[in-house]
Amino acid sequence: MARSSSDNLLIHALGDEWRWALLDGRGRTMQSGRCSPEEPDWPSDRSQTVLIDAALCTGLKIDMPDMPARRLDQALRWAAEEHLAGNAEDEHVVAGSRDETGRLACVVIGRDAMDRICGPLAGQSAERIVPDALCLPWQAEELALAERDGRVLARWGDCEFGSFESELAEEILAGVVPDEARIFWYGGECPDWLDQERVEEPTSQRSLDQCLADGAAASGINLLSGPYSPRSAVAARSYWRWVAGLAVVLAVVMIGLVAAENHQLDREAERLQQDIEQRFGQLFPEVGRVVRPREQAERELARLRFGQAAGLLDLMSRTAPVIEGQERIVLDALNYRDGELELTLRAPDVAALDQLEQRLRALDLAADVRSASLDEDGASGRIRVTGGGQ
Repeated sequence: MARSSSDNLLIHALGDEWRWALLDGRGRTMQSGRCSPEEPDWPSDRSQTVLIDAALCTGLKIDMPDMPARRLDQALRWAAEEHLAGNAEDEHVVAGSRDETGRLACVVIGRDAMDRICGPLAGQSAERIVPDALCLPWQAEELALAERDGRVLARWGDCEFGSFESELAEEILAGVVPDEARIFWYGGECPDWLDQERVEEPTSQRSLDQCLADGAAASGINLLSGPYSPRSAVAARSYWRWVAGLAVVLAVVMIGLVAAENHQLDREAERLQQDIEQRFGQLFPEVGRVVRPREQAERELARLRFGQAAGLLDLMSRTAPVIEGQERIVLDALNYRDGELELTLRAPDVAALDQLEQRLRALDLAADVRSASLDEDGASGRIRVTGGGQ
């Protein structure tokens, strides 16, 4: 038979011989049997859900604040001690879910009992252990009942359950279950004391094994935790430890690569700084130490621009009255660079240009006609003017 990932091997660890049933994904029984747990004949290649006698367990609800899982495991055992007759060190306590009031449901079982159950399961593929009665379907104001191998399984709350000998079940349940509670029977041999008129049929026609298997998956309880964790959980923790170790190695490698890259970038930055200082010294030799190249360069350029503008304004203020005083001379263009003002002029003749040159020199300006030419409209020429007289 081909193995299906949806197959569910349910083992009921009750009595000297344990029942087992292999259920398919729809809950139908494909194989079943009974055997000694010391010589199991169930399929060994399936993950196992193991049900144990609920009489070995106690369901509790405890007021516990939210805390990390590891601290919760430590605190829960001592918080449960006041509800138990024995020593908390001898108990295995497993947390479930919280109810609407915030109280934490938990199941307690003695470590000796867990050791007896887990002994035959060593080397098996057990993934979950749950009290059998806790797996019965239940809703508020209901009593869920079933029979298995002479014991009555009962559940009357989300964390209230038990397993009793048939002759004792009536008396015990009468003291804990309200008379008006609806009763549902889920399978097995119905005891004589049960009032058949009060018994209601479940809406779904599932077998008892299927009800228990579904209830185990939905219970939120797994007694295979802490020191009793299944092999798959141990392997998973080992796997994650290996992954964590690999992550540490990768982190060290990445830090080394980043450090090497930072060192290389520091050397490149140092080389660029040297290039900047060398080029800055060439452009601005009068500046001493280079501290902030960009700000210093902007300041020097502004100073140069201001110096150029000041020189232009000085020459224009001195030459403009002379040119305006010559009615027949027209200024066509001017150009200023490096302290030298070049005027492009039109005049009636070359003599007028020479006369303008003399007038500028009389103002203690260095002026000379650079070029002059005649055409039908008169003369045109360029006069260079600087601040120093000749």
